[in-house]
Amino acid sequence: MTAGRFDIELLEAFVAVADTGSVTRAGALINRTQPCVSSQLRRLEDRIGRQLIERTSRIMVLTPHGRILYDHAAQILKSHEEARMRLSAPELTGKVHVGLPEWFATSRLQSLFCSFVRVHSNVKLELTVADSATLHERLATNEINLAIALVQSGSAEANACVEELLYWVASLDCVLSDPLPLILFPEPCPFRQFVFTSLEAAGRRWYEQITTTSVAAAQMAILSGTGVGCLPAGAVLDSFKVLKEQAGFPPLPATRLAIYTQAQNSSPIVHHLKTYLEQFLESSVSGQSVLNSSTHPDLRVVQA
Repeated sequence: MTAGRFDIELLEAFVAVADTGSVTRAGALINRTQPCVSSQLRRLEDRIGRQLIERTSRIMVLTPHGRILYDHAAQILKSHEEARMRLSAPELTGKVHVGLPEWFATSRLQSLFCSFVRVHSNVKLELTVADSATLHERLATNEINLAIALVQSGSAEANACVEELLYWVASLDCVLSDPLPLILFPEPCPFRQFVFTSLEAAGRRWYEQITTTSVAAAQMAILSGTGVGCLPAGAVLDSFKVLKEQAGFPPLPATRLAIYTQAQNSSPIVHHLKTYLEQFLESSVSGQSVLNSSTHPDLRVVQA
């Protein structure tokens, strides 16, 4: 059997469903109705002559043929988007300095920056990875042009932001009896107060075992079984055990991330990259991916 020709809109619907694990969330992601996405998915399966997604009452799972198509479809859509951007993008020349929190410097976001500079080959991109307090300071002094950072009291207002969930995490063999050994980031990290308030409300005792400014160091300490950590969704590794309320770990509030630009002298490059990143954050809202049938920590778009 020879598969029919691919249609970009059908591939978009398929990839969106695979990434979000839900026809409803996929529709919101690509701005189509749920019936439209369902119809496009059926049309794609009919055109290929293969089932791509197995549906049960609880989950959606990619079939072997679906996994094969997903890898190709993701590349096709990436190339399509890059070509579209090249043809419609303004001519930009100069330098832009961007700041990111360490846990948010994901491979997907790095890929987005690489795509941006391929489209705008006359733009030099500099990346700084630091804690949000440092990023806000460097924005205020115009040392960096743009940053994705935690929303902090007293910081500049953001038009829109995303909420990122926080999780209690530990290794599989970590001892969870009181007093709890904690792996924490130093002041002024806002996660600290969330941890102390939550544990105090739950009547648990704790001590600070390791304090580090490095997300990677915190992850290694947690993996070694040294203690319990509180990490944002983007820093939660698959090998971590996520600790739930029934185990004595009360829910943590979500953190807020927003895109901020420098206090002065915003350039066309900064404006264009900010729009580019806003689209990325909106597309990062995900629930259950059918790529591996596991729940991905999610981002929620909110208004400031």
